[in-house]
Amino acid sequence: MKLTRYALGLLAGLIIGSFIAGTCSAAASTRRTTPATHPPGPATQAVTAATRPATQTRPARVEDALAAAVKEALAGRFLQATKALRITAKAAPDNAAAAAALDLLDRHLSRSNRSRTEQRREYTEAVRRVRHGMLAEQYLPKLAKAKVDQKLRKKISAVVSAYGEIGSCEGLMDADTKAANKLCDEATRALEQTDAALKGTLKALKGDTSQYAKVLDGLVAALKRQLNACRQVWHDAKTDTAHERAETADKLKPLEDELALAVADLEVMTAMKPWRIALSQGRLAKQLAGKGEEYSRQEWYKSLLADSQAQANKAVADARWFDALMAYAGLEELLTGIDSKKEQFYKDKVKEARRHVRMLRLYGDEDESRTASKPTTGPSDTEATWHEMSAGIDAKMVKKAIEKLNDFYVVPVDYKKVSRGALLSVHVLGKTPQAAKSFPLLGDKDRQQRFVKAIEAQLAAIDRRNGVDQLDLSLALHTVLSVSEDTVKIPTRVLAMEFADGLLDELDRFSSMIWPDDVADFRKHTMGQFFGVGIQITKKPGEPLKVVTPLVGSPAFRAGIKAGDTIIAVDGRATEDRSVDRLVRMITGKKGTKVVLTISRPGLIKPMDKAIIRDEIHIRTVKGWRRIRNGKWDHCIDPKAKVGYIRISQFTDTTARDLAEALTKMQEGGMKSLVLDLRFNPGGLLRAATKVADQFLAGGRIVSTKGRQVRRTEVNASPSGKFLKGGLAVLINEHSASAAEIVAGAIKDWRRGLIVGQRTFGKGSVQNVIPIREQRSYLKLTTAYYYLPSGRQIHKQNASTDWGVVPDVEVTVTPRQMKHWLEIRRKTDLLKEVDQHLLKEAMAKQYDADLQLSSAVLLLKLKGLAG
Repeated sequence: MKLTRYALGLLAGLIIGSFIAGTCSAAASTRRTTPATHPPGPATQAVTAATRPATQTRPARVEDALAAAVKEALAGRFLQATKALRITAKAAPDNAAAAAALDLLDRHLSRSNRSRTEQRREYTEAVRRVRHGMLAEQYLPKLAKAKVDQKLRKKISAVVSAYGEIGSCEGLMDADTKAANKLCDEATRALEQTDAALKGTLKALKGDTSQYAKVLDGLVAALKRQLNACRQVWHDAKTDTAHERAETADKLKPLEDELALAVADLEVMTAMKPWRIALSQGRLAKQLAGKGEEYSRQEWYKSLLADSQAQANKAVADARWFDALMAYAGLEELLTGIDSKKEQFYKDKVKEARRHVRMLRLYGDEDESRTASKPTTGPSDTEATWHEMSAGIDAKMVKKAIEKLNDFYVVPVDYKKVSRGALLSVHVLGKTPQAAKSFPLLGDKDRQQRFVKAIEAQLAAIDRRNGVDQLDLSLALHTVLSVSEDTVKIPTRVLAMEFADGLLDELDRFSSMIWPDDVADFRKHTMGQFFGVGIQITKKPGEPLKVVTPLVGSPAFRAGIKAGDTIIAVDGRATEDRSVDRLVRMITGKKGTKVVLTISRPGLIKPMDKAIIRDEIHIRTVKGWRRIRNGKWDHCIDPKAKVGYIRISQFTDTTARDLAEALTKMQEGGMKSLVLDLRFNPGGLLRAATKVADQFLAGGRIVSTKGRQVRRTEVNASPSGKFLKGGLAVLINEHSASAAEIVAGAIKDWRRGLIVGQRTFGKGSVQNVIPIREQRSYLKLTTAYYYLPSGRQIHKQNASTDWGVVPDVEVTVTPRQMKHWLEIRRKTDLLKEVDQHLLKEAMAKQYDADLQLSSAVLLLKLKGLAG
């Protein structure tokens, strides 16, 4: 794990930037009206909720009855709407609008009932894995005593290894006939090898009649059934045409998913730390629990809490801080919304454990934290050391930052709390034995104890004082530096960094220092400029780099790079043994410079070199329903009903312009209504978000900001938007944040459109970036909060029960359902040569799998039918 604060991710390193909102400036219009008011609490219902009786009084006219039924549907009461429409359709069998509305609702209810059944099944599976994990945790020590555990693990490891060689339906879809036939042969052979490895699994437990052995026997039998089912499809696969390969892939996909789950179930029983799996599955079960599911009263939940607390206590006693962090984080999540006092207790414990993990990773022996997360094959060629992270830091930077807190922070600073956070961070460093690897004098027991006791004395003095102020915080820093110099001689730059990071962590999760080592990445993010070739990439350990898709108009696109290409070398250097971060740095570079990518592609006799000139990469954040041949987007999701679709991935300087162009094009094509998809949108530029909202609002306030020490600002809509009339549905989920919440919240408050999906993230704070020491570093500090037109605050505070944007119609999806439709969407988003018939089928599957999207389209179509 790369430990720089602004490290680029897998895709961001090549093409995507994060953007920090600047100060709000009012739009041209200052006309004010009053936003719609809402009753307290979320006015939402699940799609299948049946808590309100159907309308008892039958309207005299069919049109009135239809309007009344649509009103029920728009409130998320789909079952009631369907019942009312059945009565209407029976009374007026010749009314086409009523019949069409009833047909839409019937199909939607069928889809949502199927989704609810899947959710219940996933919940049951998660609870079962919780029980299996706890059972394995209890029984594996007995197997270890009998010296059977390693033999059993070896058997199951062989099963997992053989399973890993099985081909995938995705590979079949991408292959030609020759490659597909080879893939079928290899997959069939790998399935047979997996089955053979499975046969020896239970021999290690011969004669064992325990519950553990019975469960393992059942899991082995289930896996065998899945292997046989997959083997049959691979054996019978037809591969002559793309359509036949697609049909086979469709049959394989659900079987592959079930096979993966069956293998995972088996691994639970021999995991080195099964309690971790039990805890993660408990968190999942809590997320999947349906309304009215009293999981907190169930025995599995109570046992999981007790077992996880025991694991946390043991981990702390053994100084296994990564385990402690996992246990505390799980306990915090399990108790969120159940017991606020215990939730806060574990939140504090998470913070304590996170400090220890940080110290181990930065300054000590990382073996425990690394093996706890993922295996490594050697030292990372991208991982920042503490030498790099602390380079250029001095105590004056921290003192300057302390001086700025009271001047700018959004609420009065609790100096006692931040002083404790700063001192505790240094205290943990002093108490970490492994840190002696970096700071040898910490290995001198006398010096180390004198240093730690001096910090503890400061903590005690802070606790005794009633009034702690800015001066006390600065004096604490001075004392830490002085004591260190007299004892363990930890470099000033390290202590300054830990002291500042510790105090800012107590303010909020968005306030932080941008240290000298971070400044270059920070400027790159805020400028939003990237120079490279314009490709999205993916990579598996030990394998070459793979192109997910080129970006339209990018240097890679112009050079003929295609989705699915394998990049086996960059400037002659092989990619398979290099990390993604390293490869990102190799491919990106200054504008106008050359990079040579060696490409392998099915059908090529030998790899070819592509010399590409780097250029600025422009991110297109406005997307449509499907790609068309020229790489552009088709925004029409339902041609017959004239429903358009726009997805905004984030808010950049070009978002509003691209949105306006897309709206103009759709309106020229006769669009009547629109789905605006803001799911998974993390935010971006505030000015871009307000310009987007302005396209849909005829006037009134879009958003305002208010802080303790900054003047109130507000942004108002102008009457010149592109889509001020017509049906509008906005899709949101828990990953919609910041600027996305501002757009959705403004549309909801002015009742301009219907909000569909799940409650948003709740990131409604404004961070200002304050230069420190001639711009050698910066203080990123929360200075204000965003407020919606109704005056409601978006930001989620500690123990908050009301945050973000609450949908008008709540439509929940499970993680597995979400993964399924995102996989389909990823394929249909690619710039790839695909048979148009297959693409049409893929789009239909995506629509059917995405319950939130289909719900939004349903509501717009119902509104259209009702007039």
